[in-house]
Amino acid sequence: MPALEPKSSAGDLSTNPGSVSEKAQKLKPSRSSFLPLWIARPLKSPKAWKVLLRCWVAVFASFVILLPNASLRTVGTTSFFAILASLFLPPYLPVQLTIFLLSTLMVGLVFGWGIGIAAMRAANAVRDQAHIQAVGAQIQASIQSNPVFQANPTLAKTVAVFAGDFLDIRASAMHGAFMIIGNLIFGLIRAYAPKLLFMSIFGTIAVDIFCTIGPLFPTARYNLLNSTAISISCYMAIAILTTIFIFPETMSHATMDTLAEQLSRLQTLVEMQDDVLTSPAEELKPESPILAKFTALRVAVITTQRQILATSGMLSLEFSWGRWNGDDLRDLEAPMIALITRVGTLLNFDRIASTTRLAPPSPPTSSSSSTSLHPSTRWWHETHLLRTIHTRHARLEAEHGVRPDDIIPLLDGVTKEVREASVKALACVRGYIVHVNRTRWKRGSNGAVAEEGEKVRAEMDEAEMRLAKALAEFEEVRRGQLLEPFIPLLAAFAAAKDEGGKKGGDIGSLPLRSLFVAYVFAGNIVAIAEAVQGLIASVQTIDDKRPKRARLWAPTGLRSAWKTVVARGDKADGVFGDDVNASVGTELKMGGVMEEKAYRRDPDSRPPTNLFQKVMNFIHRGYLWTKTAEAIFTFKYVFISVALWIPAVIRSSAHFYYVEKGIWALIMAQTTLNIYAADQIFNYVTRLGGTLLGLALGLIAWYAGNGNGNGNPYGAAAAFGVVVFPLVFLRVFSPEPYLPGNVMTCATFALVAGYSWIDGHTIQFATPGIGWSVAWKRWALVVVGSAASFIVMMFPPTSGRKAVRIRNAASISALSNTYGFLISAWISRRDDDDSNVVDATNRGLQSAWPAAFRSQLLALGDGLHTIRELTELAKWEGSIRGKWPAKEYMRLVDVQVEMISVLAQLATSLSHLESTRQAPYLRTSNVLNPNFIADVMAVFSLISHSLRTGEPMHQVTPTNLLDRLLYHDSHGHVRPLNSPTNQPGSTAQDMIEAMKSSSYMYYASSIVGVYQLLRYLDELHLITKDLCGEIPLNGFADWRSRYDRGHEAV
Repeated sequence: MPALEPKSSAGDLSTNPGSVSEKAQKLKPSRSSFLPLWIARPLKSPKAWKVLLRCWVAVFASFVILLPNASLRTVGTTSFFAILASLFLPPYLPVQLTIFLLSTLMVGLVFGWGIGIAAMRAANAVRDQAHIQAVGAQIQASIQSNPVFQANPTLAKTVAVFAGDFLDIRASAMHGAFMIIGNLIFGLIRAYAPKLLFMSIFGTIAVDIFCTIGPLFPTARYNLLNSTAISISCYMAIAILTTIFIFPETMSHATMDTLAEQLSRLQTLVEMQDDVLTSPAEELKPESPILAKFTALRVAVITTQRQILATSGMLSLEFSWGRWNGDDLRDLEAPMIALITRVGTLLNFDRIASTTRLAPPSPPTSSSSSTSLHPSTRWWHETHLLRTIHTRHARLEAEHGVRPDDIIPLLDGVTKEVREASVKALACVRGYIVHVNRTRWKRGSNGAVAEEGEKVRAEMDEAEMRLAKALAEFEEVRRGQLLEPFIPLLAAFAAAKDEGGKKGGDIGSLPLRSLFVAYVFAGNIVAIAEAVQGLIASVQTIDDKRPKRARLWAPTGLRSAWKTVVARGDKADGVFGDDVNASVGTELKMGGVMEEKAYRRDPDSRPPTNLFQKVMNFIHRGYLWTKTAEAIFTFKYVFISVALWIPAVIRSSAHFYYVEKGIWALIMAQTTLNIYAADQIFNYVTRLGGTLLGLALGLIAWYAGNGNGNGNPYGAAAAFGVVVFPLVFLRVFSPEPYLPGNVMTCATFALVAGYSWIDGHTIQFATPGIGWSVAWKRWALVVVGSAASFIVMMFPPTSGRKAVRIRNAASISALSNTYGFLISAWISRRDDDDSNVVDATNRGLQSAWPAAFRSQLLALGDGLHTIRELTELAKWEGSIRGKWPAKEYMRLVDVQVEMISVLAQLATSLSHLESTRQAPYLRTSNVLNPNFIADVMAVFSLISHSLRTGEPMHQVTPTNLLDRLLYHDSHGHVRPLNSPTNQPGSTAQDMIEAMKSSSYMYYASSIVGVYQLLRYLDELHLITKDLCGEIPLNGFADWRSRYDRGHEAV
């Protein structure tokens, strides 16, 4: 379950605006710091220390309840489950989320208990009563002949039970059947609802206990899990009490804290544009400190927002005290997503600014094939035609003084007030949210709280007014200043066009690159400012409708919580390597409503039309399901469970299985089984390493507090409290990739410490021993379980590398659909050629799609995050058949992430285009040429198909879509910048005024966005050819080079 885990303040990631060298210095780790960030940051955070103390108290109390003999006798011989549960789910989350997670654990245990009871009842119904009577006679005979049994007749029956004398093949078969049913259910839960992982684990443990121990008893023993349930219930009570009374925190409070951190990071990202605009091009390379920090902050913002969205369904389920309730915080999700999406687009300008300000490449002296053009070189995408055009434009820019280095200082001044007003507004919104969150328990009788609230509200209102004024000034005055350096150039062109017709040439030949780049940044800044205005309006609306004093808010609904539980594909699903959701994103329709549409048809049959065909189609779909990753995992899960359960019901091995706790080998095998081989190998390393660490810590805690004795309560408590403290720290703050090993460390530590104390203070039939005896047996069981799961994993193995390739194909297909949706939204803004009346239906749809589109982008980013993690794990499969191109696959993901940012910029620009100016842009923009759109969608489809099937691509497929754009432009007689500026009868002033309009600014930004997308798509194309291969056409590369040189642009 994704959690709002304790984090340090956003100030840890934020720096004040300064020089590039100062920021670069701040980005470098301190020489005195040798600790990883995930350790160093909580150590400096007071909030993290509060959470750590709460968790430590809960874990320590779970051990203390074992120390008194009275409580130990009450809880029972499996009381170590209290320690186990406390380390698995320490109360580091807000109150409501902690209660919910603990309840899922108990629900799993009770559900498994119910399956076990059903198995035992069914097994007793088919038992051979004659066999039971015969064994009873043997027991009576042994009592008569054995003095020990004569002194304790009950011991004779106990020995017979655990020696397997009462085993019955029919009863064992019935237990086995329910073992299959139970593990099938919990395996499916683990595969299809990863957030219910602990429910699946503890439900499986309950089924395992009943089905391994139950067959040994001749009569019903429905209370086998009494001790386990009591011990877990004790911890649940401890966790709830500590969560409520030790530094309590509600979901509402945690979410508002996180929102404040988010706003601080967003404020920093906007402030960083001061350095971007004042830094030389050499300091804006992709590996530069500025862009590296921007990228890291953007990732932190998106990741945190995913965590907020993943748990927001719980906001409506809690009791909270404050001015705002959970629904109010959920009302801020849409404006926050809009703001985050638009701030993320600033990175597009940063990258453009670093490339457009560098000198154009020199034409190569010799031709080369397309396969030699590798994305690792800066100018891999430049063809001879494009190099010629860029060189010519660079010369014209220098002649007219409109180079990027000439325009960017002007851009800095023109947008400075809007940027500063946006930063101030973000700071004020953050301050107001912090005020509402921090004063929820303060009484306002003396008026101090009310005065403070009025002050921060006035500051926010003032900041909103300043931002509105800055936007109005930019609209009326500042935007026109960006065009001033180009006015003489445009006037000269218009005059030449009016006088000489074709002598004036084509406006597409003018060096307007710097203007378009400036419009990209200006459009992004204005869009960000408008998103900030929307956020302030939402906060003001919430503040106006809520009381000025805090009150108690009750839960409002359960439906959103259920959606949160069953949701799949988010970051936390991959914590234990169980995220098997290969789908990336969903479809969008023009109304902005999320829906899934099945466009794929079965080429081998038409849809069923009668009952028989529907039944057979259902069977066929079931057969296809058995080949899915989820089904294969579930079958393996059931198989390994049955395989390691069989020794428990064989008479010759049943006693050994029970005495040596063979059930833990079964549980280990079940928990270490994963979908992909790479994931499982990685988990072996972390889990086995975690087991060794847990053994070491457990032995230290036991022998330091008890020496060679059976256990001193005071020494045991003191040693346990000291040793478990760093273990709790690791459990709460360790990164997600280490969680499997961390959980194993906790489990092993709990078993060594718990078993040792229980064995020394209770009477059991099978004593596990104390200290070292428990430790080495635990290690042996872990190795046996891991070996069993490894064998099952190999038959058949499921390659994580193939999953990486398939998921990349799915994500590229989703990007294709998203691009197609944007183009559809663009071209649907048409007017009637006869009456110039905008289509009413299309006009009504324009206000609906942006919000849904932003959610779609977050879903795509979430899927790519999962692919990135899976790519890292896939490296663990080794290089048995050859080296795996991990670098290329990582770049494949990186390019897709950048494409999402470009799509966000394109969507922002399209949402700001005025409908009255759409017709000229639609008719004259070459990026909307239907033939060019077909080329782009075809390349998307070819790349996805090649990755999905592994088939090579042909050499003649276009590796530079900008060339295709120019081809369609030259054959269609359409110019990309021709829109309102080259119409018959238009004057120079008309052209200049048209280019001053806000629509033209967003039009230019959208054109640049398409060009960026083309470049990234070309890179995906070349990477795919490098991965899957290329079918050559002899002589084609040389002929294309000679053809291009013979058809230079005039």
